[in-house]
Amino acid sequence: MTSDYLVMFLLLLLLGYGLRRRGVFTDENILWLTRLVSLAPLPALVVSALAKASFSPSLLGAWGVAMLSVWLGITLAWTLGGLLRLAPTTRALLAVQGSISNTGFLGTPLIASLYPNEPNLIAAAVTYDMGVTSVMIHLVGARMLAHAGQANGNGAQGLKRLVQMPVFWATLVGYGVMFTQWRLPAPLLFTLEQLGQVTTPLVLLAIGGMLRWRTLGARWKAVALIVAFKTVGMPLLMGGLLHLIGLPDFAARALLLQSAMPTVMVSAVYATMFQVEPELASGVVVASSVVALALLPFWSAYF
Repeated sequence: MTSDYLVMFLLLLLLGYGLRRRGVFTDENILWLTRLVSLAPLPALVVSALAKASFSPSLLGAWGVAMLSVWLGITLAWTLGGLLRLAPTTRALLAVQGSISNTGFLGTPLIASLYPNEPNLIAAAVTYDMGVTSVMIHLVGARMLAHAGQANGNGAQGLKRLVQMPVFWATLVGYGVMFTQWRLPAPLLFTLEQLGQVTTPLVLLAIGGMLRWRTLGARWKAVALIVAFKTVGMPLLMGGLLHLIGLPDFAARALLLQSAMPTVMVSAVYATMFQVEPELASGVVVASSVVALALLPFWSAYF
């Protein structure tokens, strides 16, 4: 069953790419599609998953391990960039893009597709996304890129961006339902589940439409370094932490898969905003998406 889903993921990615090449997908279409996913299907997926999950102290442990892994990843990437004498902008991209995953737009929907009958596992994935990824990219990553960049700004708008995300409020609602053990009316829960199920296909079509290999250009070595750190180094780091820190299987599986996701897409937005090698940042987002999906069968079989 898992292999069927993985093949579906790759086929949808290729379909999105083909639609782009044929001119069916334009930049405006893709932007509209990503906004649609962020406004409705993804929040519905989060609320329905959390509403069916049971609170466990393991979720707090999962949050702590995920946060520790990202901080360690940033530290290791920053140190590696110094040892390799990378330019300050490239070093900042390695630290941010090499450590912070696309856990919301891609990771949580993929995990929900792979494990539809394990709401606690999905809850752990959401915890990683909203409790770690969203905090780190908007409050830490944005400031690092602003410091390294050439444009005006200090990354202080990250908190505002965070609270403007519909999925942020969906997460609060979902956790509220979980903590109070309130059962959503069956028709409402069914509607949310059905709406949430379209998230993964739409996301993969959109990402496929974003693939532009020319963005790699002459910076392929830097792209390869950041992508390797993100798609191989970070899951290995997470695997090591999970061996040292005992977590239930559902939480450990969610953390490993989220750590193996590609670079968070909004990092390219911040790189453009602060003029931190925006073409390199875009190339990393593209390449890491393909590599992460190709390696997903390996990380899925890790446990």
